[in-house]
Amino acid sequence: MLKRDPYNSRERWQIWKAENSNSIKGISKENSDLILAFLFDMELGKNVSPLARKGERSPCRLLDLKSRLIFFVQQFKGKLLRTITRDETHQLFFNMRQGLILKNDGQKYIGISNYVRDFKVFWRWLHRTGKVAEDITTDLRKSDGRKPAWVYLTEDEFKTLANQATSDYRTLMWLMYDTGMRVTEAYSIRICDFSNDFTQLNIRKEYAKTFGRIIKLKLCSSFIREFVKFHKLQPEDFIFIKEPPAFNKYLRTLAGKIFGLKETLARKSYTQMRLYDIRHNASCYWLKRYPTTTGLMYRMGWSEEKEVRYYSEFLGQADSIDDENMVTTEEKSQYEKRIEILERDRQKTNELVKELMKMISGRQIELQDNQKKEKKEIFV
Repeated sequence: MLKRDPYNSRERWQIWKAENSNSIKGISKENSDLILAFLFDMELGKNVSPLARKGERSPCRLLDLKSRLIFFVQQFKGKLLRTITRDETHQLFFNMRQGLILKNDGQKYIGISNYVRDFKVFWRWLHRTGKVAEDITTDLRKSDGRKPAWVYLTEDEFKTLANQATSDYRTLMWLMYDTGMRVTEAYSIRICDFSNDFTQLNIRKEYAKTFGRIIKLKLCSSFIREFVKFHKLQPEDFIFIKEPPAFNKYLRTLAGKIFGLKETLARKSYTQMRLYDIRHNASCYWLKRYPTTTGLMYRMGWSEEKEVRYYSEFLGQADSIDDENMVTTEEKSQYEKRIEILERDRQKTNELVKELMKMISGRQIELQDNQKKEKKEIFV
């Protein structure tokens, strides 16, 4: 099954590529040639840094890279990108962090680490293809120490939000909260991916970002069952009908109406609510309920533990393990030896019990025989 493209990234990339295949509008021919060569290599998975993931880059990723590189050209005043100096690069990201460079709407840039990451990707491509001799990105810090901003809801707040939504939106909100799926994964789910009377969901590897997984549904089964019945959906129909922009607009309006304009603990206001924020909140919900990291990572589709650490820190649960839960390798070895000893003792005890049972059984037979003899003697 093909992965659905809810943001139309594939089509938008193809349109942009067709319109700018010879030269990117608004920038110099030299910079245009560099950016296009870079993007086309990324599209094919060529000349990727040894430190990076191998393989072709998705249309969504290519669109992000394109926008960032055009941004860099603008910030460096049209200067040829491969001639940028180390000092100029550091100054740019310093100015962005200090709020000296603002967005078109007058707001500060957030997620500056993403800009740093993409500049590093581009520069390492320049270095790898022999277009520059020096790697000027070695001292750039990828992270500015700030965690991503999102809309945090307590469990009660999410229940209030979902229960005040219209029935169609309510069902899909509970599905997202129950599964913790990514938006692109959710929009590829078909009715045939549900099983066991809608108590189990198969997020197939064909459209999972990291790996496919089969998860049990604990919160939304009854909603999904009624939703499918009401809309008369067939096995090959998608469960998500509303487009992401419309869904996000509905969430922003509803959350603002219920909770107002105030900022949440994750530094975004309720009126900035979007579908992906439900995944953030699902992460918090399930973190409190899974006894092991492995189970949580499987459900959320995480391939690294850094996400677990992030949400643990956010909820104030970091380093909460105590001595009762902590088992070292040495202690585990000792426990295993004790179990072996107990198992041997148990087997010996069972054997002794069997012997005693045989003795008791034999004694009972002997007593019965004696009683019979005594009766015969009395009779005679």
